[in-house]
Amino acid sequence: MAPPGKLNREMIVREAIALLNEGGLEAVSLRRIAERLNARAPSLARHVGDKAHLIALLSAAIFGQALEAIPPGLSGDEWLEAFGHAVRRKQSETRDIAALLSTVEEDDAVQEGVHTELQRRMAEAGLTGSQAQVKQAAIQALVTGWMVFEKSPRARQFASHLPTDHAFDDALKALIAGFGPAA
Repeated sequence: MAPPGKLNREMIVREAIALLNEGGLEAVSLRRIAERLNARAPSLARHVGDKAHLIALLSAAIFGQALEAIPPGLSGDEWLEAFGHAVRRKQSETRDIAALLSTVEEDDAVQEGVHTELQRRMAEAGLTGSQAQVKQAAIQALVTGWMVFEKSPRARQFASHLPTDHAFDDALKALIAGFGPAA
């Protein structure tokens, strides 16, 4: 068994992400993570709470990884475009992303951390105020909708008529341009 002092939230969430990508959302459980970490589920629960809280942490960690992938030094519309591509890449490589996003329950503590980090990074890029929030939310909605589309069983049929990578890029640029220049 892993000594209790060696377990931490980041280690548990990292293992949950690995399980998600290997076996899908159904494979993610405190018991399975505990087995992989050579620990007991109650030990994990002290760090991540119940499964609902773990799922919120998992979603936040994946989003955080997307934020970390945005190159530094970008501002305004360049940052928004990089944000869209980073979130798309992260969602594209994450198995069962639609199920994960539709399963995540509200968790004020986790959401506050995500919101604070997002606000910090957006402010660094010169994106502040309610209009910037609307842009960011619209981009997330585009990305998530696009991922559901791309991962659907009918995607291959549509892809034969639509160059998906270029189409996403064009849609992202059109969405950002539709808001007008970033302030």
